[in-house]
Amino acid sequence: MRAFILILLVACSIATAAEVYRWIDQDGEVHYSDRPHEDAEKITLPEAQTFSAPMPQKKAGGSDAGKDGRGDKKKDVSYSSVRIVSPKSNEVLWNTGGSMKVSVSTQPRLSRGHTLMIYLDGQMVGGLTGNQREIELNEIYRGEHALHAEVHDADGSVVEKGNAVTFTVQQTSIQNPNNPNIPVPSPR
Repeated sequence: MRAFILILLVACSIATAAEVYRWIDQDGEVHYSDRPHEDAEKITLPEAQTFSAPMPQKKAGGSDAGKDGRGDKKKDVSYSSVRIVSPKSNEVLWNTGGSMKVSVSTQPRLSRGHTLMIYLDGQMVGGLTGNQREIELNEIYRGEHALHAEVHDADGSVVEKGNAVTFTVQQTSIQNPNNPNIPVPSPR
């Protein structure tokens, strides 16, 4: 590890040091220096690799990139709030049958061209537009789940990300002898 760090330091200082020397001591340890040493060999290090980023390209349409279909400039919309209203954080939902309703709120209301995307356990499960504020999700089974919403613009870019809500789905076991939903066998 020390040798690697020394090589890295030598490579970084190549612009200031014209010559680099390498030698091995009596214990077999390799050393590098910018000063000559007895039994040292002069080594040539390759030039440091550099990268220059290309200049960003303008989008097609130039000055019209910020316009909507009518030629009006889009307003810069910022949302003060994007939040999951239902289910509530840390809520426990019982016997959902695998489906549940999710309610979302935005302040101000959702702008035209924006979509409210709903994510369950990190996977997108649906989108709301216009005045829609509720979506029904299916195949939500027993266990802990995370839910959040994001506002996306027409290009699919995230405009605002809402709070994350964690909730738990519980299902009454039909194998539980104390379950009131299990029919009691009739005595014979």
